Amino acid sequence: HYMAALSTATPALACMQEIQDQCWLMGIPLRTRHREVAPNQYEFAPYFGLNTTQIDQNLVVMQVIEEVAARYGLAALLQEKPFNNVNGSGKHNNWSLGTADGVNLFDPDDLLEACGGNIAAFPVVMAAVIAAVDEHGDLMRMAIASPGNDFRLGACEAPPAIISTYLGQDMTDYLEAFMNGELTKYTPGKKTIDVGV
Repeated sequence: HYMAALSTATPALACMQEIQDQCWLMGIPLRTRHREVAPNQYEFAPYFGLNTTQIDQNLVVMQVIEEVAARYGLAALLQEKPFNNVNGSGKHNNWSLGTADGVNLFDPDDLLEACGGNIAAFPVVMAAVIAAVDEHGDLMRMAIASPGNDFRLGACEAPPAIISTYLGQDMTDYLEAFMNGELTKYTPGKKTIDVGV
C-alpha cells in the first residue's frame, strides 16, 4: 500500500538499493524510497538543492533507474500516464525561495533573524508570492500543460489544472490579520490528532 516499506519478496527493494548506490557515487543523494499509489509503483525523494541542479539530477536518476531496473528483470515506466485509471510517474520538483546567503524566505524565524527583527518581512513575502500566483497562474498552467501531465494523476491527487496557494487556516488567518493592520510574529497553531492508537 501507499508509503509502505518495500518487500524483499520481489527484486524491487534490491533494485532500488542499487539505484541509490549508483546515484550516490555520482553525488546524487536519494533520501527516501517507498511504495506509491499504483501497483508496483515506487518513489525516490532526492535531497534538496538548487532547482536547476535538481532538474538535471532528475534526468540522470531516470537514466540510472532504467539501466539498473533492466539488470533486475524489471521495466521502469517513467511515462506520465502509461495505463488508463492508474497513477503515473510524477517527476516533479518542489521549490522554495531563498537568498544567496541561504535565508529561506518561507521560514518566518529564519527571515525574521535575517531582517534584523522586521516582523513585516514574512507576511510581505507571503503576500507577494500569493499575488504572483494569482496574477500569473495562467502562465504557470501553460508551462505544465500537456496531455500526459494533465491525465497523469487522473485529476485525483494533484490535478495540474488547479493552480492554488492553499495555505491552511492558521496562515490564512495570520495574513488576513496583517492585511487589516495587525502586525505580529507568525506562530502556527498546534493540534493533537487522534489516530485511534
